[in-house]
Amino acid sequence: MKRTPSRAAQLAFDTSNRLQALAGRSGFVLRICAKAANKVAWPLARRLGPGHLIDARVYGRNLRMPAEHPLALILAQHPQYNRPLALAATTLAASGASLPLTVVDVGANIGETIAVIEQLNPGLCTYLCVEADEEIAKICRFNHKGDARVETVQCFIGEDEGALVRLEDDGRANPSTKLVDETVADSSHHRLVRLDTVAGPFAEVNGSLSLIKVDTEGYDFSVLRSGAQLLDRYKPALYFEWYPELIEGLGEEVWDGFDFLAGFGYEHFVFFSSVGDYYCKLSRPDHFLLGSLAKAASQNKALVYFDVFASTSEGLCNRLVELSLARS
Repeated sequence: MKRTPSRAAQLAFDTSNRLQALAGRSGFVLRICAKAANKVAWPLARRLGPGHLIDARVYGRNLRMPAEHPLALILAQHPQYNRPLALAATTLAASGASLPLTVVDVGANIGETIAVIEQLNPGLCTYLCVEADEEIAKICRFNHKGDARVETVQCFIGEDEGALVRLEDDGRANPSTKLVDETVADSSHHRLVRLDTVAGPFAEVNGSLSLIKVDTEGYDFSVLRSGAQLLDRYKPALYFEWYPELIEGLGEEVWDGFDFLAGFGYEHFVFFSSVGDYYCKLSRPDHFLLGSLAKAASQNKALVYFDVFASTSEGLCNRLVELSLARS
């Protein structure tokens, strides 16, 4: 989809966003009025948005995004959203890790990972952003143009290098990668590349790899498995989405990825809710415990999935918990 800026879409978005903010922070009467007005403004924004780009103020900076992107609305309702990722970088910087921190962001989308990390840790990181969708990758480049610390590449990451894939749009500017039968290959399809292949040169040039963040709608462990050489050599901290329902839909057990990571010394994990609240910290979780967490996610609409920080160091996880609780 070729998206273009639109004054009408921008105005509708800004109006709805302001009303959403008023509905969450104002006095009782104004709150009720704002909610009522937004019942008109929000559907209008949704109607005018498809196919267009808007600018939104998030994480202290203006980011361009598809009009249907949910980030601004999520942050209006859940200010902690994505904050644990920034705290993870803060934890790494305080641990004595060499600076700048080197961050690989798979599923970079519009580049919001950079924005949230930079808000708490300005100038401390250099980034390799990897995004599958060509147009969204262009938006990521636009959002961070002029910043020599940010490199964005467009490609599809997975363990079965060379496998045929396509993008499936979810209507929220967050497309996911789906495998395709070789017999139906056409010019709209692409080939998977291993993370080792794409991010290896980045880590080699910088002499380190501090953090790998993955958000790929259920394929997170496939991405991590494709970076086995990086995990083995650099032991970076990891931050990934654990979405049990999607993992099971791919024919995997919910604990398979944790078993894989344990083989590289990743035994300590901090779990956050899907809106950024601290949930629990576990070391060497067994299958029963992971299965129980997966069941809790499936039965609780407020959870749905977990964001997980993983490290070979229990001390790093403990420090991240302390920072998370101090800011909650």
